Amino acid sequence: MKADPRRAAQKRADRVRAFRDELSALRDEEASPLSPEQEAAIAAYHERLLARLAVEFDVDRSARSGQLSRGLRLASFFGAATLVAAITALIQRFWGGLTLPAQVTLLTMFPLVSIAGVQIAAERERTRYVASLMALVALGTAWVAILMTARLLDIPFSALLLWPGAAFGMALAMSYCFRWVLAFSLASLVVAVASVFFVSGGVPWTVLFERLEPLGGAALVLTVMAKHFAAAGEAFEQTARLTALTMLLGTVLVLASVSGTSLLAFAPSTTLMLYQTAMLAVCLIVLWRRLEAGDQAGVNLASAFLATFLFIRYVDWFWQAVPAWAFFLILAAGAFASIALLRRVRARLETA
Repeated sequence: MKADPRRAAQKRADRVRAFRDELSALRDEEASPLSPEQEAAIAAYHERLLARLAVEFDVDRSARSGQLSRGLRLASFFGAATLVAAITALIQRFWGGLTLPAQVTLLTMFPLVSIAGVQIAAERERTRYVASLMALVALGTAWVAILMTARLLDIPFSALLLWPGAAFGMALAMSYCFRWVLAFSLASLVVAVASVFFVSGGVPWTVLFERLEPLGGAALVLTVMAKHFAAAGEAFEQTARLTALTMLLGTVLVLASVSGTSLLAFAPSTTLMLYQTAMLAVCLIVLWRRLEAGDQAGVNLASAFLATFLFIRYVDWFWQAVPAWAFFLILAAGAFASIALLRRVRARLETA
Protein backbone atom coordinates (compact mmCIF):
# COMPACT_ATOMS: atom_id res chain seq x y z
CA MET A 1 0.00 0.00 0.00
CA LYS A 2 1.26 3.46 -0.90
CA ALA A 3 0.87 5.35 2.37
CA ASP A 4 0.65 9.10 2.71
CA PRO A 5 3.28 10.02 5.34
CA ARG A 6 1.75 13.43 6.06
CA ARG A 7 -1.65 11.86 6.68
CA ALA A 8 -0.09 9.33 9.08
CA ALA A 9 1.79 12.14 10.86
CA GLN A 10 -1.43 14.15 11.21
CA LYS A 11 -3.21 11.15 12.74
CA ARG A 12 -0.37 10.84 15.27
CA ALA A 13 -0.66 14.54 16.15
CA ASP A 14 -4.43 14.17 16.57
CA ARG A 15 -3.90 11.25 18.96
CA VAL A 16 -1.48 13.32 21.01
CA ARG A 17 -4.03 16.13 21.25
CA ALA A 18 -6.78 13.68 22.27
CA PHE A 19 -4.49 12.13 24.90
CA ARG A 20 -3.72 15.54 26.36
CA ASP A 21 -7.41 16.43 26.53
CA GLU A 22 -8.30 13.20 28.29
CA LEU A 23 -5.38 13.47 30.69
CA SER A 24 -6.47 17.00 31.56
CA ALA A 25 -10.00 15.76 32.28
CA LEU A 26 -8.64 12.95 34.48
CA ARG A 27 -6.47 15.44 36.34
CA ASP A 28 -9.46 17.72 36.97
CA GLU A 29 -11.39 14.76 38.37
CA GLU A 30 -8.38 13.67 40.45
CA ALA A 31 -8.37 10.31 38.68
CA SER A 32 -5.06 10.53 36.82
CA PRO A 33 -2.90 7.41 37.36
CA LEU A 34 0.27 9.33 36.52
CA SER A 35 2.55 11.14 38.91
CA PRO A 36 3.55 14.75 38.20
CA GLU A 37 7.00 13.54 37.11
CA GLN A 38 5.49 11.04 34.66
CA GLU A 39 3.13 13.64 33.24
CA ALA A 40 6.02 16.06 32.77
CA ALA A 41 8.10 13.40 30.99
CA ILE A 42 5.22 12.49 28.66
CA ALA A 43 4.50 16.18 27.96
CA ALA A 44 8.14 16.82 27.10
CA TYR A 45 8.19 13.82 24.76
CA HIS A 46 5.00 14.96 23.04
CA GLU A 47 6.40 18.45 22.57
CA ARG A 48 9.50 17.04 20.89
CA LEU A 49 7.36 14.73 18.76
CA LEU A 50 5.00 17.51 17.64
CA ALA A 51 7.91 19.82 16.89
CA ARG A 52 9.49 17.15 14.68
CA LEU A 53 6.22 16.38 12.90
CA ALA A 54 5.63 20.10 12.35
CA VAL A 55 9.06 20.48 10.74
CA GLU A 56 8.85 17.33 8.60
CA PHE A 57 5.15 17.29 7.64
CA ASP A 58 3.67 20.64 8.72
CA VAL A 59 0.95 18.90 10.77
CA ASP A 60 -1.92 20.76 12.44
CA ARG A 61 -1.08 20.96 16.15
CA SER A 62 -4.44 22.39 17.24
CA ALA A 63 -8.12 22.39 16.23
CA ARG A 64 -7.75 25.97 14.97
CA SER A 65 -4.87 24.92 12.72
CA GLY A 66 -7.05 22.12 11.37
CA GLN A 67 -9.77 24.61 10.47
CA LEU A 68 -7.22 26.76 8.65
CA SER A 69 -5.99 23.70 6.75
CA ARG A 70 -9.51 22.95 5.57
CA GLY A 71 -9.73 26.54 4.39
CA LEU A 72 -6.48 26.08 2.48
CA ARG A 73 -7.85 22.98 0.78
CA LEU A 74 -10.96 24.89 -0.30
CA ALA A 75 -8.74 27.70 -1.56
CA SER A 76 -6.70 25.16 -3.54
CA PHE A 77 -9.85 23.78 -5.14
CA PHE A 78 -11.11 27.29 -5.99
CA GLY A 79 -7.70 28.27 -7.35
CA ALA A 80 -7.57 25.20 -9.58
CA ALA A 81 -11.06 25.88 -10.98
CA THR A 82 -10.28 29.51 -11.75
CA LEU A 83 -6.91 28.64 -13.29
CA VAL A 84 -8.51 26.09 -15.63
CA ALA A 85 -11.12 28.70 -16.57
CA ALA A 86 -8.34 31.22 -17.26
CA ILE A 87 -6.46 28.75 -19.45
CA THR A 88 -9.62 27.91 -21.38
CA ALA A 89 -10.36 31.60 -21.94
CA LEU A 90 -6.76 32.19 -23.05
CA ILE A 91 -6.98 29.36 -25.57
CA GLN A 92 -10.21 30.73 -27.02
CA ARG A 93 -8.72 34.24 -27.20
CA PHE A 94 -5.90 33.25 -29.59
CA TRP A 95 -7.50 30.14 -31.07
CA GLY A 96 -8.45 31.49 -34.47
CA GLY A 97 -4.92 32.60 -35.36
CA LEU A 98 -3.30 29.19 -34.84
CA THR A 99 -2.83 26.30 -37.23
CA LEU A 100 -4.22 22.87 -36.42
CA PRO A 101 -0.82 21.42 -35.33
CA ALA A 102 -0.24 24.45 -33.12
CA GLN A 103 -3.71 24.09 -31.58
CA VAL A 104 -3.20 20.40 -30.76
CA THR A 105 0.29 21.10 -29.39
CA LEU A 106 -1.06 23.88 -27.19
CA LEU A 107 -3.86 21.67 -25.86
CA THR A 108 -1.40 18.88 -25.08
CA MET A 109 1.11 21.20 -23.44
CA PHE A 110 -1.10 22.45 -20.60
CA PRO A 111 -1.73 19.11 -18.82
CA LEU A 112 1.91 18.08 -19.30
CA VAL A 113 3.18 21.34 -17.82
CA SER A 114 0.71 20.93 -14.96
CA ILE A 115 2.02 17.43 -14.23
CA ALA A 116 5.53 18.85 -14.12
CA GLY A 117 4.22 21.43 -11.66
CA VAL A 118 2.72 18.64 -9.54
CA GLN A 119 6.08 16.86 -9.37
CA ILE A 120 8.03 20.01 -8.53
CA ALA A 121 5.53 21.07 -5.86
CA ALA A 122 5.36 17.57 -4.34
CA GLU A 123 9.15 17.53 -3.96
CA ARG A 124 9.45 21.02 -2.48
CA GLU A 125 6.26 21.49 -0.46
CA ARG A 126 5.36 19.56 2.67
CA THR A 127 1.68 20.54 2.82
CA ARG A 128 1.02 19.55 -0.84
CA TYR A 129 -1.58 22.29 -1.25
CA VAL A 130 0.13 23.66 -4.34
CA ALA A 131 0.68 20.11 -5.62
CA SER A 132 -3.02 19.30 -5.23
CA LEU A 133 -3.94 22.56 -6.99
CA MET A 134 -1.67 21.67 -9.90
CA ALA A 135 -3.11 18.14 -10.00
CA LEU A 136 -6.63 19.52 -10.36
CA VAL A 137 -5.39 21.89 -13.05
CA ALA A 138 -3.78 18.95 -14.87
CA LEU A 139 -7.04 17.00 -14.72
CA GLY A 140 -9.11 19.97 -15.87
CA THR A 141 -6.82 20.88 -18.76
CA ALA A 142 -6.64 17.22 -19.80
CA TRP A 143 -10.44 17.19 -20.16
CA VAL A 144 -10.28 20.49 -22.07
CA ALA A 145 -7.65 18.97 -24.39
CA ILE A 146 -9.70 15.82 -25.00
CA LEU A 147 -12.92 17.66 -25.77
CA MET A 148 -11.41 20.44 -27.88
CA THR A 149 -9.18 18.06 -29.86
CA ALA A 150 -12.22 15.96 -30.67
CA ARG A 151 -14.01 19.05 -31.89
CA LEU A 152 -11.01 20.11 -34.00
CA LEU A 153 -10.88 16.70 -35.68
CA ASP A 154 -14.67 16.56 -36.12
CA ILE A 155 -14.94 13.57 -33.80
CA PRO A 156 -18.47 13.29 -32.34
CA PHE A 157 -18.69 13.64 -28.58
CA SER A 158 -19.09 10.00 -27.69
CA ALA A 159 -18.72 7.92 -24.55
CA LEU A 160 -15.29 6.79 -25.79
CA LEU A 161 -13.93 10.22 -24.86
CA LEU A 162 -14.73 9.54 -21.21
CA TRP A 163 -12.25 6.68 -20.93
CA PRO A 164 -8.95 8.56 -21.55
CA GLY A 165 -9.99 11.34 -19.16
CA ALA A 166 -10.85 8.85 -16.43
CA ALA A 167 -7.64 6.87 -17.01
CA PHE A 168 -5.50 10.03 -16.90
CA GLY A 169 -7.08 11.15 -13.65
CA MET A 170 -6.76 7.77 -11.96
CA ALA A 171 -3.10 7.47 -12.93
CA LEU A 172 -2.43 10.96 -11.58
CA ALA A 173 -4.34 10.32 -8.36
CA MET A 174 -2.67 7.00 -7.62
CA SER A 175 0.79 8.36 -8.35
CA TYR A 176 0.51 11.22 -5.85
CA CYS A 177 -2.33 10.11 -3.50
CA PHE A 178 -4.80 12.87 -4.42
CA ARG A 179 -8.25 11.86 -3.21
CA TRP A 180 -10.30 14.53 -5.00
CA VAL A 181 -8.69 13.70 -8.33
CA LEU A 182 -9.51 10.04 -7.73
CA ALA A 183 -13.13 10.87 -6.87
CA PHE A 184 -13.65 12.90 -10.07
CA SER A 185 -11.99 10.23 -12.18
CA LEU A 186 -14.00 7.40 -10.64
CA ALA A 187 -17.21 9.32 -11.27
CA SER A 188 -16.18 9.66 -14.93
CA LEU A 189 -15.39 5.95 -15.04
CA VAL A 190 -18.83 5.05 -13.65
CA VAL A 191 -20.48 7.15 -16.38
CA ALA A 192 -18.26 5.53 -19.03
CA VAL A 193 -19.12 2.01 -17.85
CA ALA A 194 -22.84 2.82 -17.70
CA SER A 195 -22.75 4.20 -21.25
CA VAL A 196 -21.69 0.78 -22.59
CA PHE A 197 -25.18 -0.55 -21.82
CA PHE A 198 -26.77 1.90 -24.28
CA VAL A 199 -23.98 2.06 -26.88
CA SER A 200 -23.98 -1.75 -27.26
CA GLY A 201 -27.69 -1.58 -28.03
CA GLY A 202 -27.31 1.16 -30.62
CA VAL A 203 -28.84 3.82 -28.37
CA PRO A 204 -27.16 7.23 -27.87
CA TRP A 205 -25.08 7.07 -24.72
CA THR A 206 -26.51 10.31 -23.34
CA VAL A 207 -29.77 8.43 -22.70
CA LEU A 208 -28.12 7.15 -19.51
CA PHE A 209 -28.92 10.53 -17.92
CA GLU A 210 -32.59 9.98 -18.76
CA ARG A 211 -32.84 6.29 -17.82
CA LEU A 212 -30.74 5.87 -14.73
CA GLU A 213 -30.60 2.15 -13.89
CA PRO A 214 -27.31 1.47 -15.75
CA LEU A 215 -25.70 4.40 -13.93
CA GLY A 216 -26.87 3.00 -10.59
CA GLY A 217 -25.65 -0.47 -11.57
CA ALA A 218 -22.18 0.81 -12.43
CA ALA A 219 -22.07 2.70 -9.12
CA LEU A 220 -23.09 -0.49 -7.29
CA VAL A 221 -20.21 -2.36 -8.95
CA LEU A 222 -17.79 0.34 -7.80
CA THR A 223 -19.22 0.07 -4.27
CA VAL A 224 -18.43 -3.64 -4.21
CA MET A 225 -14.97 -3.11 -5.74
CA ALA A 226 -14.02 -0.21 -3.43
CA LYS A 227 -12.17 -2.48 -1.00
CA HIS A 228 -9.60 -3.29 -3.68
CA PHE A 229 -8.50 0.35 -3.83
CA ALA A 230 -6.86 0.02 -0.42
CA ALA A 231 -3.81 -1.45 -2.16
CA ALA A 232 -3.40 1.71 -4.26
CA GLY A 233 -2.97 4.15 -1.41
CA GLU A 234 -4.04 5.14 2.05
CA ALA A 235 -7.67 6.33 2.26
CA PHE A 236 -8.30 5.41 -1.40
CA GLU A 237 -10.73 2.70 -0.32
CA GLN A 238 -12.85 5.24 1.54
CA THR A 239 -12.69 7.70 -1.35
CA ALA A 240 -13.82 5.04 -3.83
CA ARG A 241 -16.61 3.89 -1.52
CA LEU A 242 -17.90 7.41 -0.83
CA THR A 243 -17.83 8.27 -4.54
CA ALA A 244 -19.72 5.09 -5.41
CA LEU A 245 -22.27 5.52 -2.62
CA THR A 246 -22.89 9.14 -3.59
CA MET A 247 -23.65 8.14 -7.17
CA LEU A 248 -25.66 5.06 -6.15
CA LEU A 249 -27.81 6.82 -3.55
CA GLY A 250 -28.22 9.87 -5.78
CA THR A 251 -29.39 7.69 -8.67
CA VAL A 252 -31.92 5.79 -6.56
CA LEU A 253 -33.13 9.06 -5.02
CA VAL A 254 -33.91 10.49 -8.47
CA LEU A 255 -35.58 7.24 -9.56
CA ALA A 256 -37.71 7.33 -6.41
CA SER A 257 -38.67 10.98 -6.86
CA VAL A 258 -38.93 11.78 -10.58
CA SER A 259 -41.31 9.98 -12.89
CA GLY A 260 -40.03 8.87 -16.29
CA THR A 261 -36.41 8.24 -15.34
CA SER A 262 -36.62 4.44 -15.22
CA LEU A 263 -36.26 1.67 -17.79
CA LEU A 264 -38.89 -0.46 -16.03
CA ALA A 265 -42.03 -1.11 -18.07
CA PHE A 266 -44.41 -0.59 -15.17
CA ALA A 267 -46.85 2.23 -14.68
CA PRO A 268 -45.06 5.39 -13.45
CA SER A 269 -46.77 5.25 -10.06
CA THR A 270 -45.77 1.61 -9.58
CA THR A 271 -42.18 2.35 -10.59
CA LEU A 272 -41.96 5.23 -8.15
CA MET A 273 -43.34 3.09 -5.35
CA LEU A 274 -40.82 0.33 -6.07
CA TYR A 275 -37.90 2.73 -6.02
CA GLN A 276 -39.15 4.51 -2.93
CA THR A 277 -39.12 1.17 -1.13
CA ALA A 278 -35.67 0.45 -2.58
CA MET A 279 -34.36 3.86 -1.50
CA LEU A 280 -35.45 3.33 2.08
CA ALA A 281 -33.95 -0.18 2.14
CA VAL A 282 -30.65 0.86 0.54
CA CYS A 283 -30.20 3.82 2.90
CA LEU A 284 -30.86 1.67 5.97
CA ILE A 285 -28.52 -1.09 4.76
CA VAL A 286 -25.72 1.38 3.99
CA LEU A 287 -26.28 3.12 7.32
CA TRP A 288 -26.10 -0.18 9.21
CA ARG A 289 -22.98 -1.39 7.38
CA ARG A 290 -21.14 1.91 7.81
CA LEU A 291 -22.05 1.97 11.52
CA GLU A 292 -20.64 -1.53 11.91
CA ALA A 293 -17.46 -0.51 10.09
CA GLY A 294 -17.05 2.67 12.16
CA ASP A 295 -17.07 4.77 8.99
CA GLN A 296 -18.33 8.18 10.14
CA ALA A 297 -18.15 9.71 6.67
CA GLY A 298 -20.26 6.88 5.24
CA VAL A 299 -22.77 7.23 8.08
CA ASN A 300 -23.07 10.97 7.43
CA LEU A 301 -23.55 10.40 3.70
CA ALA A 302 -26.25 7.76 4.14
CA SER A 303 -28.00 9.87 6.80
CA ALA A 304 -28.01 12.92 4.50
CA PHE A 305 -29.57 10.98 1.63
CA LEU A 306 -32.11 9.34 3.94
CA ALA A 307 -33.10 12.71 5.39
CA THR A 308 -33.44 14.20 1.90
CA PHE A 309 -35.56 11.25 0.74
CA LEU A 310 -37.86 11.43 3.77
CA PHE A 311 -38.28 15.19 3.39
CA ILE A 312 -39.30 14.79 -0.27
CA ARG A 313 -41.72 12.03 0.70
CA TYR A 314 -43.25 14.10 3.50
CA VAL A 315 -43.78 17.00 1.09
CA ASP A 316 -45.50 14.71 -1.44
CA TRP A 317 -47.64 12.99 1.14
CA PHE A 318 -48.63 15.72 3.57
CA TRP A 319 -47.98 19.25 2.24
CA GLN A 320 -51.27 19.57 0.41
CA ALA A 321 -53.25 17.43 2.86
CA VAL A 322 -52.50 19.07 6.21
CA PRO A 323 -51.94 22.60 7.56
CA ALA A 324 -48.39 23.94 7.60
CA TRP A 325 -48.08 23.62 11.38
CA ALA A 326 -49.11 19.97 11.22
CA PHE A 327 -46.67 19.31 8.38
CA PHE A 328 -43.70 20.61 10.36
CA LEU A 329 -44.95 18.76 13.44
CA ILE A 330 -44.84 15.56 11.40
CA LEU A 331 -41.27 16.38 10.35
CA ALA A 332 -40.30 16.87 13.99
CA ALA A 333 -41.94 13.57 14.95
CA GLY A 334 -40.00 11.83 12.21
CA ALA A 335 -36.76 13.36 13.48
CA PHE A 336 -37.45 12.15 17.03
CA ALA A 337 -38.29 8.68 15.72
CA SER A 338 -35.01 8.61 13.78
CA ILE A 339 -33.07 9.63 16.88
CA ALA A 340 -34.69 6.84 18.89
CA LEU A 341 -33.97 4.28 16.19
CA LEU A 342 -30.32 5.32 15.79
CA ARG A 343 -29.81 5.27 19.57
CA ARG A 344 -31.06 1.70 19.70
CA VAL A 345 -28.79 0.72 16.80
CA ARG A 346 -25.79 2.34 18.49
CA ALA A 347 -26.56 0.59 21.77
CA ARG A 348 -26.72 -2.78 20.02
CA LEU A 349 -23.42 -2.14 18.24
CA GLU A 350 -21.71 -1.14 21.49
CA THR A 351 -22.88 -4.30 23.28
CA ALA A 352 -22.06 -6.61 20.35
